[in-house]
Amino acid sequence: MLEDPKLTERLFREEEALVRISPHLLFSVLLRRLRKELDKEAYILDVDARGKRIPIFEGPAVAQMLSDKKVRDYLAEMLSSFTRTNNGIIYWKERGRHKRRFSDIDMDDMIELARIIDPEMRPALYKRIADIALFISGIFPERATLFAARRKTMYSAERTLEDYEQTGRRFYSVAALETDQAQWKPVLETLAEKFTLARLALNSLSERYIKTHLARYFRFPAAS
Repeated sequence: MLEDPKLTERLFREEEALVRISPHLLFSVLLRRLRKELDKEAYILDVDARGKRIPIFEGPAVAQMLSDKKVRDYLAEMLSSFTRTNNGIIYWKERGRHKRRFSDIDMDDMIELARIIDPEMRPALYKRIADIALFISGIFPERATLFAARRKTMYSAERTLEDYEQTGRRFYSVAALETDQAQWKPVLETLAEKFTLARLALNSLSERYIKTHLARYFRFPAAS
């Protein structure tokens, strides 16, 4: 049922139907449709350094990755996590008292939080950092630096797609090594190894199905 083309057509034709389903169900449907379409296509569009779309012959490889149910489920869950963002203020002691507001869509906030938080809580943050890298470079490839850090630190230079890929691979690898959730370990390892394919999948998903609905699906805190 989830792979029936009529379902996707109805979701986009009837706004009431679209808003009544969960984000996870929506992205599960769209990822399945994307896999079926890419099965029939030799190439997929990528974005070069100037934001121009160019064809590359990775369509079958992306489709093969999306044929893994665990990878699809992870990507659907990851995309769903960005439909709402969370902010909060953290206080901590480190050669004095410190106070800082953190956002779970800001990569540099998450990197800093992983540095100061208790070690047993770090694997979840490593995964979140990698998810942010994949989400921004996949859903917003032309604006990969739009949500770059607001503060000038060693991490906050405006990032290129290559920077996001390097960060995503590194933190997915670390998260796979340190996670205590055995069911996600193979998926994290796959995303570390095939980050580019995952980015291309989300890029194509955004371009084909949800580009005109981005403001409805994903809301971000204003940059400062």
